[in-house]
Amino acid sequence: MKNIKIKSTDLRFVREPLLAPFGFKGRYLTELWQTVARIDSENHSAASPCTISVLWSDAEVFASCQPEESSGLMRDVTSRALEMINGESFVKPNALIADIFPELKKYADKICGRSVAETFVLNSLVGVDYALWSLYAKENGITDFDRIIPEHAREALSHRHDRLAHIPLVSYAVDENGLKQLLDSGTGLLKIKIGKSCGEGLSRSEDMKTMLEWDKARLSQIHGLASRYETPLSKDGCVRYYLDANGRYDSLDRLESLLDHAEGIGALDRIELLEEPFSPENEIFVGNLPITVNADESAHSLADVNKRLELGYRAVALKPIAKTMSVSFDMAAAIHKAGGLCLCADLTVVPLLAEWNKQFAARIGALRGMSCGCIEINGNQNYRNWDALCKMLPSGLEYKPESNGCFNLDDDFYKNGAMLFENNSYLKLFD
Repeated sequence: MKNIKIKSTDLRFVREPLLAPFGFKGRYLTELWQTVARIDSENHSAASPCTISVLWSDAEVFASCQPEESSGLMRDVTSRALEMINGESFVKPNALIADIFPELKKYADKICGRSVAETFVLNSLVGVDYALWSLYAKENGITDFDRIIPEHAREALSHRHDRLAHIPLVSYAVDENGLKQLLDSGTGLLKIKIGKSCGEGLSRSEDMKTMLEWDKARLSQIHGLASRYETPLSKDGCVRYYLDANGRYDSLDRLESLLDHAEGIGALDRIELLEEPFSPENEIFVGNLPITVNADESAHSLADVNKRLELGYRAVALKPIAKTMSVSFDMAAAIHKAGGLCLCADLTVVPLLAEWNKQFAARIGALRGMSCGCIEINGNQNYRNWDALCKMLPSGLEYKPESNGCFNLDDDFYKNGAMLFENNSYLKLFD
């Protein structure tokens, strides 16, 4: 492989409005900033967006200032990363990302005035990472997505699904009509946000109590409707549930109360995954729970993945579009070796990043209760300008929405994966 010299770097950003307030971790967003990283070698140029989500990656940084300020901080970290690699050479993108990460983490800590979560730094690097992989492919004449997968991750990404179950997001604001629309469209796996903060001024114990009762009522509402539907996307024909707590629960007893409620209403066996019930520092063993618990924000390195496996977590939500593809290759390999499960989750990203995520998801194993692969994509539910964003894809690459609850993957899908390496309309932002 070639030694690639980085000739220049540049950065832009765009503020993308959302259709409605987007709720998770007890808070709401009304827009998502997109940074766009451009990297030039002697022979080629590449540009990639990055969806900034400070609330997801480090809720403490988000809470410490106004949303615009927190997004600006992550943008500054991305800018610093581009400064660091300008003039450098690399053979493999993942090695370059690993090299700059420690110093970049220190820089992020400094400007944020606290020790930030590693996911905050990884989120900032997504556009840089994808631009580097695109340059890597162009410089080495690679015209097949499989050929950019590092050797150690190839077994973990050796599947070729013919469809991916679409996982739409059921946020706090999705009402019964919205839920019915999703189920009528053929959805077989619902990602349900739980852990809602139920009011300002409540004590911690009051907040936890009201949160639990809200979650129980929400699960009853959703199960009452979803249990009327059947799906060919799961092994038992039942619509499955993927509960995302975003670290809001504070004790095993409280979580078990929710699961007891789920069993009482007949929903327990339908829970495919329960994601991040506790905050990353709350190292509660979950291996004895009657469901598969998966990690997300708490798994941003190989060491974290191994730690979560020790704590009884049996799955990890890979986020190549939020934690970089470089790190996701390593995580997928480690999870596969340990016999665990993984899936590709979303970060409410734009269509170009969603297409990268599809290529990754198409190659990892299926969840235990599903009859096919799966992927979370919710940008089409949330971006006001989704149709315009679809036009930012490379020429000839079309974003094809789900049909009957899934994305159908044919030979053209795998053949066209390499089109992601080609120039896209984000480069025009630098004209």
